[in-house]
Amino acid sequence: MTVSSNLMSEVHNKLLILNSFLNLTSDAVYVIDTNGIIMEINKKFEELHGWTRDEIIGNRMPLTPEELIEATKVFERIVGGEEVTVMEAKKRKKDGSYFISDVSLSPVHDGDGQLIAVVVIERDISDKKMAEEKLRESEERYRVLVECSPEPIVVYQDCVIVFANPAAVRLIGAERPEQLIGQNISRFLHPDDLGKLPEDIYGQLKEGALPERAEERLIRLDGEIIYVESIAVPIDFQGVRSVQLLCRDMTDSKKAESELADREREFSRVLMLSPEPIMLHQDGIIIFVNDMGIKLLRGTTMEDFVGEPILNYFSPNDYPLILERMAQVVQIDDYMDFAEMKLKCADGELVDVEVSSVCMHRDSRRPIVQIVIRDLTERKKTEEMIRRSDKLSIAGELAAGVAHEIRNPLTALRGFMQLLRDKNTDYVDIMLVEIDRISYIVNEFIGMAKPQALNFIACDLRELIEQVLVFMQPQAILFNVQMNLSIHFPISPIDCEPNQIKQVFMNVLKNAIESMPQGGQIEIALYMKDNGTIMTRIVDQGVGIPEDRLEKIGEPFFSLKESGTGLGLMVCNRIIEAHKGKITIRSVVNEGTTLEIELPSIMN
Repeated sequence: MTVSSNLMSEVHNKLLILNSFLNLTSDAVYVIDTNGIIMEINKKFEELHGWTRDEIIGNRMPLTPEELIEATKVFERIVGGEEVTVMEAKKRKKDGSYFISDVSLSPVHDGDGQLIAVVVIERDISDKKMAEEKLRESEERYRVLVECSPEPIVVYQDCVIVFANPAAVRLIGAERPEQLIGQNISRFLHPDDLGKLPEDIYGQLKEGALPERAEERLIRLDGEIIYVESIAVPIDFQGVRSVQLLCRDMTDSKKAESELADREREFSRVLMLSPEPIMLHQDGIIIFVNDMGIKLLRGTTMEDFVGEPILNYFSPNDYPLILERMAQVVQIDDYMDFAEMKLKCADGELVDVEVSSVCMHRDSRRPIVQIVIRDLTERKKTEEMIRRSDKLSIAGELAAGVAHEIRNPLTALRGFMQLLRDKNTDYVDIMLVEIDRISYIVNEFIGMAKPQALNFIACDLRELIEQVLVFMQPQAILFNVQMNLSIHFPISPIDCEPNQIKQVFMNVLKNAIESMPQGGQIEIALYMKDNGTIMTRIVDQGVGIPEDRLEKIGEPFFSLKESGTGLGLMVCNRIIEAHKGKITIRSVVNEGTTLEIELPSIMN
């Protein structure tokens, strides 16, 4: 008994020395004898279990029946000579709460090899276990998510596939994941797309680069080529750095895009070849103009107009109407009725047009509006010609009736006035002047109304003009007007009725002389154009013609002269048109008028 007490004292002293070292460790340490009595604890034990030295030393560890059974089994293994290095156990604290610990047990023997004590080392792994549990739950959620994902997902390590979800198996046309796992991923990539695989996804992300989407072509097991959009991200898979490839099958989308592109090309071709000028605009910005539209706008290429506001190509006076129609067209499922407005060409000239529009891609956030434009220039000219023709017809019918009705009475009146002249000279002279004016108008009517028998012969226009200048010279001198003729040879002959052509030039020169009451010069230029027509340009220094009246020149009964009838220039127009020519007039008020007469030569 004395030997045993001395031995226990020796052990106790050694433990006291050891305890100073044990308090330095972060693990809980306690020593029990062969009867399970706690002999020593360190400070970490007190912190972890909640018992103080005075409460626990000399006592057994408080255990539930289940814990006692498990502890007995472990102690029996130690007594049997087995060393328990690390085991996981659920421990109860003084306050009744539990923690999970890693437990290591080390036997202590005396000099004879007899077991005298057991050192127990405990490490609290509750946080670790909780983290592991959360990780396990997270991995389980991730596994379920990946397995059930409708999008194909593949994981590869060093380009060798180590995982494929069911969607990826179906995408490649396999029946089981094992048909993909272990295969090099390049086997399923189109040869032209091998370079699209990320070589160093970890290095790219380390440098701050975000994963990029890529489009690749995959080759299925049956040889079919499909299109996918993929994004590669780095992951740790089974503890190994790997690449996870998330894919989306784009085959149907690509086919739809291709079909849509084909339809758009066909539609663009139809629009481009349309005989009607067509423009497309989005939010009021031009995105397309066909060839006829480019021609009407007097541009060279579509790029001249794309990106420009569509309002730039219409008269500002039409802006309210255009904006109203732009708001309406996106609301209706039909073409807008044609409306007349003025188109502003690239050179700034305004052209009469009528415009219809229809909304395309109405369901889109930014619908496209197609407008169809019809050039009204020729129609307006035709309507003007019809209007003038109607006036001429009415004037002709009126001339035929009036002239014959009043010509004979005028002749009789003039004869009787001559007999009365000696008695009332002043009044009679005034009356004779007015009767002569009536006679002049009647003769104009007759000249316009009666059919003219045209006998065309080849004539030198230079000679005809020179004859007219000789005839008009006295009137020019009277008005202090100088007439200058310049000729640019060669001049081809024209096929004409010479008396009518001279009548035209006499009328034109008479108007030019009378427009310069203060005198001046008339420049007459005669030359042949490149197209073979003969051009005569007559420029005066007269009072000019206001722009609003210029369009009415040549209409019956419209004249700028107080005593004019407007029939003279109308007859001139008829004569020139009968000779397949045309008359053009330009004028600036207080600067003068330029009149051009263009006649075809015998050459053409």
